[in-house]
Amino acid sequence: MAELKVYLSEELDKRFRRLAMNVYGYGRGSLSEAAVDALTKWCEGHESGKLDQTPNDEPSHSNSDPVSRAEERPSTPSSENRENSGSALPTS
Repeated sequence: MAELKVYLSEELDKRFRRLAMNVYGYGRGSLSEAAVDALTKWCEGHESGKLDQTPNDEPSHSNSDPVSRAEERPSTPSSENRENSGSALPTS
């Protein structure tokens, strides 16, 4: 299993933790399950071309601070309320 370190704004961190625990429960691994779910959906959306691509005329943020970039992103609260208390992924 791989480890991925990401930098989030404090606001996004709080939102993610709160929602992850509401959906996956307060047990061990709930944040990882939520992250896998979110990253899988993000990859699928970009691979299928459903999500907008970054315009070429937009400045590159490759050298900027990742926390600043996270704080610049518009907040998009999910309108989807999931009552799934478990993961679609098998647990070991």
